[in-house]
Amino acid sequence: GAQGAAAVVIGANIGTTFTALVAAIGATPNARRAAAAHVIFNLITACVALALLPWLIAALTRAQRAIGMADDPALLLALFHTTFNLLGVLLMWPLAAGLTRWLQRRFRAREDDQAQLQFLDDNVLAVPALALDALEREIGRIGHLAARMARAALLGVETGQVAADQRIATALDAAVERFVERMHRAEMTQRTSRRLAWTLRVMRYYETASEQALAASALTPWMAATGTELAQAQAGFARHADDLFALCDPQQGAPSPGMVSIAADRMERSYQTLKAALLLAGADGQMPIAAMEQALRRSSALRRAAQQMAKASGPFDATAAAKEGPPADSDAPEPSESASG
Repeated sequence: GAQGAAAVVIGANIGTTFTALVAAIGATPNARRAAAAHVIFNLITACVALALLPWLIAALTRAQRAIGMADDPALLLALFHTTFNLLGVLLMWPLAAGLTRWLQRRFRAREDDQAQLQFLDDNVLAVPALALDALEREIGRIGHLAARMARAALLGVETGQVAADQRIATALDAAVERFVERMHRAEMTQRTSRRLAWTLRVMRYYETASEQALAASALTPWMAATGTELAQAQAGFARHADDLFALCDPQQGAPSPGMVSIAADRMERSYQTLKAALLLAGADGQMPIAAMEQALRRSSALRRAAQQMAKASGPFDATAAAKEGPPADSDAPEPSESASG
């Protein structure tokens, strides 16, 4: 009867959990958490629905007649299926926060290694739009590493820590490139294709920023005497550069172009002030010429990292994405600061 058919519907929903479990094999931690949540949702809902099955069928039968629907078993099953899903939502709603916390503590074996992909796997490859969304999130992780490296270099953190982040970023870069090679690019719309080109351009900006941060971390910062013009210039550049790095960190959300432009202008003005103060300190004999050269190279590398982070935080630019070749100035060497004046 109706109860037997409803039990079959419940069994079919439980059967979908097997598909979810198979799909989660070898998937990213987030994909495995989603599969686990799917299984838990279906099992809890099925148990409650089976326990309440006689009363649910009776109530739905009365409701079907009350609203004037035909006495059709197929309609009754459709009502039951809808009610079954709504019941699941009502059951899981109060459990959602706790279940989320529990799942976040699970499936962390691969995630503990920051060099492992978190959002890209074979499950999203078949649909270009989904693959691109996942790709942007993964590249956001690379951007966060670049911002973290730059801020560490700015603070004078030892090179080893910055180099460790660089190795992670390099591994992620390589994994992302392999994923892009496997994407179904022939099936992309023109806009999706250009969005992919822009996303890869953003990744290149992050790569350059991290390279410049590593270069800066290898150079010892010059500690100017407190209260001097040079010390004030150093503090100003450090403050404005750090503000820009923090603003452009993808994990902090997408900043408005206006905010980035203002922060970048402040960083540039403070950099020019620092550069002039360093050259003056070298000319006046306040610091050795070799130390001045090193300080100029360090501040130049940090400035370049900041510029690249600012470019990467910009909105999707279809025109720029359509252009061929690497991002502008991404590979051009910075001229010697001491020579450029």
